[in-house]
Amino acid sequence: MSNNVKKLTFIALSVAINIVGSKIALLLSLPIFLDSIGTMLAGIVLGPIAGGLTALVGGLINGALGDIYAIYFSISGVLMGVIAGLVFHEKKNTIPSLFWKCLIVTLPASALSACIETFLFGGITSAVVTTFIIQALSQTALKLFGGAFLTQAITDYVDKLIAIILVVVSMRSLPYELTHFEEKEKQETAEVTR
Repeated sequence: MSNNVKKLTFIALSVAINIVGSKIALLLSLPIFLDSIGTMLAGIVLGPIAGGLTALVGGLINGALGDIYAIYFSISGVLMGVIAGLVFHEKKNTIPSLFWKCLIVTLPASALSACIETFLFGGITSAVVTTFIIQALSQTALKLFGGAFLTQAITDYVDKLIAIILVVVSMRSLPYELTHFEEKEKQETAEVTR
């Protein structure tokens, strides 16, 4: 099986992980989304393009399966997947570094999500608890955008930190060949050129 087929299969698996996580969060009415575990996995293993593509396809499929908000928020997922790929791919990721790297991934995507929530949906999301908090905060000095950004920043940070920790810990248990496509590809190229 070629490396490109393996990568596409890996992205498809990552999309499936996003969809399952999203459905679990919706079913249990969790204040976090669990729809970015696959995005983090693809970004960390394959890089920024795979992270962004995973988020986009997962969001579109989730939208087609009934969560219409997922289509619009897939844009912030793409941003988050690209940044995660840039920050984590082929980097040494220690558990303590995950906390500040997650902040780098989360804040731009949270700002974009807050814009989507505020200007397209008036503070309404598919997560009931999140919607309630945003609406309550909109009645304070934060107003709607401030409430949406603060809520998104906190929930996104927790959600993405859980996803990143799950991925990094899981990668330690997975076979090396499954999580290091580029290194294997470079070795095969070097062997061919000899």
